[in-house]
Amino acid sequence: VFFALTMAAMVISQSSSLAPDASKAKNSTASIFGILDRKSKIDSSDDSGMTLDNVKGEIELRHVNFKYPTRPDIQIFRDLCLAIHSGKVKHNNLYLSYGSLLFNTLKTLLE
Repeated sequence: VFFALTMAAMVISQSSSLAPDASKAKNSTASIFGILDRKSKIDSSDDSGMTLDNVKGEIELRHVNFKYPTRPDIQIFRDLCLAIHSGKVKHNNLYLSYGSLLFNTLKTLLE
């Protein structure tokens, strides 16, 4: 009986330390579902507007220096020069990890 009471007390004391994390998880989940449930401002079924016949997408960065505003002590790009030519990057696993990091960083840079 004493062993069972001791174990129960340990479990209760350890589970109370998880309460702040559980609260953060609940708030994060609510935020994610809020984003997923939000109606997009872009109507993909709308055919109005101008449609371009020939689009050639190329991205070129010259001498870019970048730090995230929340982490100003860490340099992300230092004198980055990058050219991505249309049709040269295929959908494969070559740039998957680095590419998604680069995409997110470029997105932040452009915002």
